Amino acid sequence: MTSPGSSELGRCIFCQKTSGPFRSVEHIVPESMGNISGRRVLPKGAVCDPCNNYFASKVEGPVLGHISFQNLRAKYMVPTKRGKTPFVKGFAHNTDIEVGMRLNKKTNRLEFFAIKESQAAEFERLKRLDAMFVRQNLLVFPMEVDPPQKEMSRFLAKMAFEALFERFCNTVGEKAAYKIISGEHYDRVREWARYGHNFDEWPYHYRAYFPEETLMEHPDTGEWVQFGFGCDLLLTSIPETYFVFSYYGHEFVINLGGPAIKGYQQWLSENNYVSFLVEKKGSFVQSVTENGEEKHFLVPLIVLPDA
Repeated sequence: MTSPGSSELGRCIFCQKTSGPFRSVEHIVPESMGNISGRRVLPKGAVCDPCNNYFASKVEGPVLGHISFQNLRAKYMVPTKRGKTPFVKGFAHNTDIEVGMRLNKKTNRLEFFAIKESQAAEFERLKRLDAMFVRQNLLVFPMEVDPPQKEMSRFLAKMAFEALFERFCNTVGEKAAYKIISGEHYDRVREWARYGHNFDEWPYHYRAYFPEETLMEHPDTGEWVQFGFGCDLLLTSIPETYFVFSYYGHEFVINLGGPAIKGYQQWLSENNYVSFLVEKKGSFVQSVTENGEEKHFLVPLIVLPDA
């Protein structure tokens, strides 16, 4: 029988310490990215609280708080772990004033505010000048997805390592999975995710594969909902194992074996640059125009029988 806060597995899969405590729940994809249904959660005791807290503040935080992902999450109103909707980040044109935009749920109107308290007075002055037609207060809200490279790489490595452990748990059981994941073969990706000091960089592949507004049929309700996130492990013929992660059509791929992406680029070339999460899962993106508006749907591939 294990004591409260101890690990049934024995030790943390990242730091490999047994001291714990092990009270927190580890989500492979963070709750703040929409993983609120209890899916993709590791067994209790897989990740210790210190590692869980470190990832939240030092790895996930810099990525999710970066303008790239914050604005994407705000655009589609993906709530934080505490249920709050992020505001859109931007700036006042030709100034260094950082500006936020959010929807006031009481008035149903957009609000614009200075993110930094030290810039609030100057931003209010610019708004007054704009109201008097003295100076146009042009606000810019970038929507490009261009996260910080090292932090994004470590974030992907963390999710990849956990997804691999989850796969082993589902196939050979938790104890056997821990023995496999503790092998030297996985030390490089484990250390890169947890500490980030064993390589100068660990490249990943990125592309915007399908439109952000793409809808998919919910597997349980049958309703058409937005394709938020998806992820899976890809084993190539080389063989190499890659983690493929898609977020509103933005696709990221990282190699679990080492800091190289050429094997995945070769896989793309051999497979006509399709997506492992779309066509290789038996789907494709169909675009239709309704009343002048273009809409996109993730639908099943139809394979016709040979004549």
